[in-house]
Amino acid sequence: MDIQKASRNYMLRSAVLTAGLCAMSGGAMLTAALPLALPTLVSVLFVLTVDVASVVLFRWVATNHADMLTSFFTGVSGVRFLMALALMAVWYLVADSESMKMFFVVFLLFYMVTLVHQSVFFSRISNRL
Repeated sequence: MDIQKASRNYMLRSAVLTAGLCAMSGGAMLTAALPLALPTLVSVLFVLTVDVASVVLFRWVATNHADMLTSFFTGVSGVRFLMALALMAVWYLVADSESMKMFFVVFLLFYMVTLVHQSVFFSRISNRL
């Protein structure tokens, strides 16, 4: 398995999915006049930060400790979930009710799409080992 190629492939797909979700959010902002700019920006930053960190750690674990990849995949999912909960808790504390609802809808859409992407991608990697 070419670790560098798999990492680049993961980030490319992640960027394409994120761009697609941004386009959907932009379309919703234009057609329904919804205030989604800030929730979309925060969601994009969260997704890209977590994905870049995941790829960097994946390269290191796959190179140095390939036998630990299964635990790594589980750990990445757990950390992603805890970070998402923390982000939603902070937003809950600082936002009003309407803003909170919009953020949760947008953020959970981004979260679920990237979670499916991560699960499918890393399950394929695990099956190749």
